[in-house]
Amino acid sequence: MNATTWAVLLTVLLVGWVVLDGAVQGAGATLLQEQGPDGKERRRPPARRRMVLGAVGPLLLPGEVWLVAALGVLIGVFPHAEADLLAVGYPVAIVLVGSWALRDAGIWLRSRRPGNVWRDVWDVVLVVASIALAGSWGALLGIAWGSGLAALALGVAAVVVTRLHGDAVVAWRLRRTGLLPVLVTSVMVAAPVVGTAIAAWPRLVGGAVSEEALATLGVVALVVLPLVLAVQVAAWWLVSRPLGRRDTLFF
Repeated sequence: MNATTWAVLLTVLLVGWVVLDGAVQGAGATLLQEQGPDGKERRRPPARRRMVLGAVGPLLLPGEVWLVAALGVLIGVFPHAEADLLAVGYPVAIVLVGSWALRDAGIWLRSRRPGNVWRDVWDVVLVVASIALAGSWGALLGIAWGSGLAALALGVAAVVVTRLHGDAVVAWRLRRTGLLPVLVTSVMVAAPVVGTAIAAWPRLVGGAVSEEALATLGVVALVVLPLVLAVQVAAWWLVSRPLGRRDTLFF
């Protein structure tokens, strides 16, 4: 595998993460609010919050597999790009990691104890962390463009498109809409990643490790990638059928 192939793989892995985890981020960001029959925003009841998280829950771990794989490719194959990104975006990267951990904690812990106070506290953490997670990966993409304005614009855009994507996935899983809105919002979420990859392509490919190292890493990829794909097939099997009221809700 040459540097160009690895760059394509990195882009695909990041797209996979933002599409899968972007749905979780968007659903988490809007967890506390929903649109009522009169078109006005209202507080979402606890039972429907669980339905929302149950709708996107199967995407959580598979999405994180894509992110971990993407980070492995970035650090192992493109260390100069990783160093340049963190040289400017280190605080944003810290926000991303911290919000990622808090978002996951909110999802896993909110229903582990009885009582509304416990759940409400974790739901607030989940909402704030989901917004911060989306905003931070968008901002990192903007930093890759080399512009503070791009970081701000893409950070805001990531928050907006993940909310739309999360709503579309939840509506599809709860049998309210078809698959088309999910496909449209998936393209919207993936667009900033693809655009950034195209803009940074010369620097990215030019900063790859040596050909000998690429060959060694290629052998590792041949072992790891089938496992990643197997996880995605299992995840698709879990979400391919609609979520019903009789399904067990873990979250």
